[in-house]
Amino acid sequence: MPGSALFRTGDGWAVYRLEGGKARRTPVKIGLRSATAAQVLEGLDAGQRVIVQPDDRIVDGTRISAP
Repeated sequence: MPGSALFRTGDGWAVYRLEGGKARRTPVKIGLRSATAAQVLEGLDAGQRVIVQPDDRIVDGTRISAP
């Protein structure tokens, strides 16, 4: 997954995934990580869409219109 989708939450990592047209904050466990990508070990299923470079306007439940 793109490393720019990840953000810190307390002692772990999370992403915003798209579900039903809304952003859902989702804790993830990561493995290997480089400057541009990260391996997700837990928290997401293959094929789930995430928000890359979420800004401060995105919170859990924000309505998202995805292309």
